[in-house]
Amino acid sequence: MHSHRINAITLALILAFPSASVFAEEPAKKNAAETLPEVSVKAEKNNKKKDRFITQEESASVAKSPVSVQDSPQSITVVDVEQMREMGALNIQEALTYSSGVYAGAFGFDTRGDSVSVRGLDPSMFVDGLRNLYGSYNNTRPDIYTLERIEVLKGPSSVLYGQSDLGGIVNAVTKKPKKEASKEINLQYGMYDRKQIGLDFTGPITADGEWLYRVVALKRDSGTQVDHVSDDAVIFMPSVTWQPSDKTSITMQYLHQEVESQVSAQFLPAQGTLLPGPQGRVSSSTFVGEPGWDRYNTKKDEVALFVDQGLTEHLKLVANLKQSWSSSVTREHWARIGVPPDAAGNVQRSIHTADRSTEVFASDIRLQGDFVLGPTKHLVSLGMDYQDALWKEGNYTFATSAFGINLYNPIYGQVDYAALSNADRDDNKIVQTGFYLSEHMEWGPWIVSAALRRDHAKNSVLKADGSPDTDVRNSATTGRIGLMYRFDNGISPYINYSEAFVPNLGTDGSATNSYLKPTEGEQREAGIKYLANSGNTAINFAWFEIEQLNRVVQGNTPRGVQQIGAFIQGWEIDARQRIGDWELLGNYTRMNANDEASKTRLPYVAEKLGSAWVQYYITPNIRAGVGTRYLGTNVGFGGSPELPSVTLFDAMVGYNIQQWDIRLTVRNIADKEFLSWCRSAGTDCGFGERQNAVLSANYKF
Repeated sequence: MHSHRINAITLALILAFPSASVFAEEPAKKNAAETLPEVSVKAEKNNKKKDRFITQEESASVAKSPVSVQDSPQSITVVDVEQMREMGALNIQEALTYSSGVYAGAFGFDTRGDSVSVRGLDPSMFVDGLRNLYGSYNNTRPDIYTLERIEVLKGPSSVLYGQSDLGGIVNAVTKKPKKEASKEINLQYGMYDRKQIGLDFTGPITADGEWLYRVVALKRDSGTQVDHVSDDAVIFMPSVTWQPSDKTSITMQYLHQEVESQVSAQFLPAQGTLLPGPQGRVSSSTFVGEPGWDRYNTKKDEVALFVDQGLTEHLKLVANLKQSWSSSVTREHWARIGVPPDAAGNVQRSIHTADRSTEVFASDIRLQGDFVLGPTKHLVSLGMDYQDALWKEGNYTFATSAFGINLYNPIYGQVDYAALSNADRDDNKIVQTGFYLSEHMEWGPWIVSAALRRDHAKNSVLKADGSPDTDVRNSATTGRIGLMYRFDNGISPYINYSEAFVPNLGTDGSATNSYLKPTEGEQREAGIKYLANSGNTAINFAWFEIEQLNRVVQGNTPRGVQQIGAFIQGWEIDARQRIGDWELLGNYTRMNANDEASKTRLPYVAEKLGSAWVQYYITPNIRAGVGTRYLGTNVGFGGSPELPSVTLFDAMVGYNIQQWDIRLTVRNIADKEFLSWCRSAGTDCGFGERQNAVLSANYKF
């Protein structure tokens, strides 16, 4: 770093599968003058339409503190379930397309996961404050029907989460039991023969409210924009909360999720996508795999426990623990990368198999206290988190198939079974322990927020060939500090500094075959937050500068990688406004994201992003919305090729009557076919999301 830049379900099943929930904060203390006031999601307003977009007054659990987003001297975005539904989002990737600083869908339409970059860099993906992904392509994709909201903490966050990428944290918060009884049936029918039914029942089990429950279940049968690629799912997520007093809340949650699909990414050649093809343009629906053989099936079983226990009037214990088992089965073909089609449009194919699994135990336990010291109010957390994750990979094949295929007239039925090597690969294991201390201090209009963390991690490669296992140990101390001043008119300028630390597995493939160094980095940020006293206007502006060291990229050695730096500088702004029956949301991001050595642009990053959404309540029962999304140019490795910018339009119309809420959403109304990425000049490319219309009906009783 530069030295100068510092399916049907009965309620009886609930008891068989207890569950866990992040609990509401303790009730406000009697003497507000003597304690730091708790900040939590406000009670539901009488006018529900006002709860969709402006979320500054909410606290975000991603920050590990019951402090509102408005009073946090760092950039945090919260997207709640109502906003997701109104904008027609079907996954986390789509739910974040109207968020500043977030490039959602960098790898286009992809059934394998949610591709998101934050401020030009990869974020870490978390669920309920605990890391969700270890390794790659070995876990289920969180389904948004199981979620209450999505939180994005922008920039390095190692001080709170240990191994955390410089892009920040994307934290999905799952649905937990509620005191108010509510039953919902959700029906969906849409393009690509999408059919889905969801159930979401919650409320008290006992009359005194000591026991609460929630059952979330889903069954989906759907195709996608790529031929022969499905998106079928079954989910069952029951949970139970026990709260014998206002100081104790213990929730257990069980999740079973299965997804049957295929890999939508076909890695189609540049000739026919980006460049003129021998027989014209290749369709975005083209499938070069083998129907009935290709598959990407994932499964997950998980048990979670969430504890919120008051110890004294000013001290409580918060604990989140999860044990999960996930697996995937991959059988896949794709167009052989870097080999162009012949004059008739025939291409060679690669064939790939892999059976992957993970077993993860993760925990985060902290003591949280508030106290007053003279004119200052303090909220202090002292915590420890621990993760023990093992991921395995077997039945592995990566080879060239003897059978090619025609891009324009694919004939299926040829699988090169002779090419399958079914090899056992090295297993990977990580054990990490982190200790952290955070402080949020208020002194009149001033806020000082700081944190310090020490991490010890052991990353192990368990050799499949019987050779000695290898261990790499890393330790790091990371910090964060932020300062904010709150004016009476709702304007709050702030500055902050934060750091990141991510150990890397493996070696660099050089002559010395050295172990990879940890990726490290830091961010400097300055911004202004504004929330009107009426709660109807929220504006956030942030300038940021991020330096990254030891970024892992493909190297120029025969089988190795390089570790180089990156530098990102830019700004973002978002504004949200309610005016009578109108709701408006807009944001824009501009940045320069470069490889620090070659000064070329970082791949798969749109340096200019913008979006806007306008929604109007025509009558109390009828509403309509329209949105636009601008995605600036992006490049492949080495700064080329450059893909042109694209502007997309979305729309929604909704009608509610009695217990029914009916909504039609359309994303990419013009059905624009566009490329969202290309690997490098003359290799392969991928298509973005095409038009998708979904009619949904929610019945509450």
